[in-house]
Amino acid sequence: MTFLIWLLAVATPFVAAVLASDANPAIRIVALLAMGFPLGIWVALRRPLWIYCGYAFALGAVPFGVLPSSPLPLVLLLGVSIGATAALQLPAGDSRSFTALEWWVLGLIATSILSLAVTYSTSYDFSEFAKWLIATATVFALLRLDSRRRDVVGRWYVFGATAASLYGLGMLFFDRQGKSLSMLSFLGYGGSGGDNLRYVVDGAERTVRLTGTYVDPNAGGLFLLLAVVLSLALFRGFWQIALTGITAAALVLTLSRAALGSLVVAFLIFMAVQNMRFGGKARIVALASMAGAALLMIPAVQDRLLDSFGANDAGSTARADALRDFPKHMDGQWMFGLGWGRIEFRDGAVGMAINHVANAPLLSIYRGGLIVGLFFAALLIYGLILSWRALRRPQPRYGYVGAGFIGLVLVALQLDFPVITIPPVVALFAFFLANLPTPDVYTARQTDDALVPQIPRAQRELRRF
Repeated sequence: MTFLIWLLAVATPFVAAVLASDANPAIRIVALLAMGFPLGIWVALRRPLWIYCGYAFALGAVPFGVLPSSPLPLVLLLGVSIGATAALQLPAGDSRSFTALEWWVLGLIATSILSLAVTYSTSYDFSEFAKWLIATATVFALLRLDSRRRDVVGRWYVFGATAASLYGLGMLFFDRQGKSLSMLSFLGYGGSGGDNLRYVVDGAERTVRLTGTYVDPNAGGLFLLLAVVLSLALFRGFWQIALTGITAAALVLTLSRAALGSLVVAFLIFMAVQNMRFGGKARIVALASMAGAALLMIPAVQDRLLDSFGANDAGSTARADALRDFPKHMDGQWMFGLGWGRIEFRDGAVGMAINHVANAPLLSIYRGGLIVGLFFAALLIYGLILSWRALRRPQPRYGYVGAGFIGLVLVALQLDFPVITIPPVVALFAFFLANLPTPDVYTARQTDDALVPQIPRAQRELRRF
């Protein structure tokens, strides 16, 4: 440890000089990584949970940030870090088999590699696939954690999303031009003059949507949907009310129909299926009814929800046109798709002009072909099975996560597609999958609950995490 401290003390001035210079960006990236590598190895070996928690906080707070003084996406870099940490923490001779969820993810990755090999045409194909692969593979690192530590990591995600929510709410009410984004310029935000405004257009009226560090309000709605679910599942008492209230308010003000619809469906499914006492359900229904009535009194929310999918809704018309044109786009490319690095995935204006299908399962076919699409659909179905089982458990914490995932699949993934094409949102989807309660989670928690009262030291250790 002493050697590491001296090494960092000597290296820091040189690295600082390189970063302050006009050196080539590649040199600056190497200097940053060289600076962080020794410290990262020590943390991975001695305090591995710190890296996981840092990843979760960054995913919730600044998912589109970059490593300071470089163009490297922060979430993807930390995703590689938790993968390396998981590998370093594997005990010698570890023979633990993959869970069923991991096998489905592995099948999706394998078929995607085949699709890439067949359709490869430019370097963009490889770079976009690499980003998707890093984001998707984080599920393996997260599933190496036991259920207690995974809960800790989930809480840090909620902390990050709450910070982003407060920041976004502050921008929405006090800084609509996004001037405060310049404070995050070291993370790559505010590069276009700081203007981060997004609108809902209704005739001559324009309503500003919450964006903050999520940049796109529709993507932001998905990040906040998971934050609401995990804050309900992982906190109790005052903190549950406060964190859920903040993230839910921010979700509503994104005016994302996909996220709002997912939340409503999740609530209805939870109330219909969750094995819970009638008194508890009655309280939840009463609170939800009051919250819903208050929200519908806000004109922007009322118009956004009640005017959706009508004849004057341009988004619905575009979606219908895209579905109708989908077979034409796929003509002759059904087996392996049209490719991974297509410009419509990287340029929003081109994507709108082409008007590709805005549906996650169908877009996975559009990009990777039928085989990839079938594996993606199978992964969603398995996630729905896990979610249904979670809803049938007597503990509501499992039901919150299960209902949230069902709402995501039935609504958000049918109306939007960022979990396919935007790497930070792909990482979010992997994080959601990793938090689905699996059979081993129930068994492990029952074992822990049986041991903790008998072993005070074990109780203290668990509280540390």
